[in-house]
Amino acid sequence: MELEALYKLTHGLYVLGAMDGERPVGSVVDAVMQVANKPLVLALSCNNQSYTKECIERNGKFSLSVLSKDIDPYIIANFGFQTSRNVDKWQNMDYVMEDNLPYLKDNIARVGCKVLQKVQYESNTLFLAEVENCVNGKDCEPLTYLDYRSYFKDEVIKKFNEVKQAKEKKMAEDKNEGKKWVCTVCGYVYDGETPFEDLPEDWVCPLCGVDKSFFELQ
Repeated sequence: MELEALYKLTHGLYVLGAMDGERPVGSVVDAVMQVANKPLVLALSCNNQSYTKECIERNGKFSLSVLSKDIDPYIIANFGFQTSRNVDKWQNMDYVMEDNLPYLKDNIARVGCKVLQKVQYESNTLFLAEVENCVNGKDCEPLTYLDYRSYFKDEVIKKFNEVKQAKEKKMAEDKNEGKKWVCTVCGYVYDGETPFEDLPEDWVCPLCGVDKSFFELQ
């Protein structure tokens, strides 16, 4: 089978929200569609490894924030490249809580749903859910899964790596705050503007000439 053909089916891209006790959780999903008018029913498919899916099963409710083509790529990276099992994805997001469900403020629509039934397959779980409320957001074109695969994915990956590296650098700086790299041979204290870890491997102590391996963080 040519599975690439399935990528040509039209899907949107959404931030899925749920609650883990008092903590909001979420992920990125694309498999959402309306399947009935009376009552208003949506179908949602979630990967079985998703922690958000587990929370939906426990609580029976979920939210959808519909994303636009001008969405910040980091929002997709934040909700799509990490797990809510150990990351608070909503912590640095601009969001609101309504009926005890989280929604991104930057959306073109938001929808709150109550699960009616589920069907579990080997890879995914299908939820059929009744729409309890829905509100229009800003007037923009929706971001589709085809858009994501065609041109947006690289931007998302780049943004995720930039933010990750910035966080790691900040953590290292906080950890080393107040400490200094000292030469164990002559006692020279490095106080240059360039972080000691970023100095070239051939850098040597300006006093005694030993290499970086003779320095300790004190």
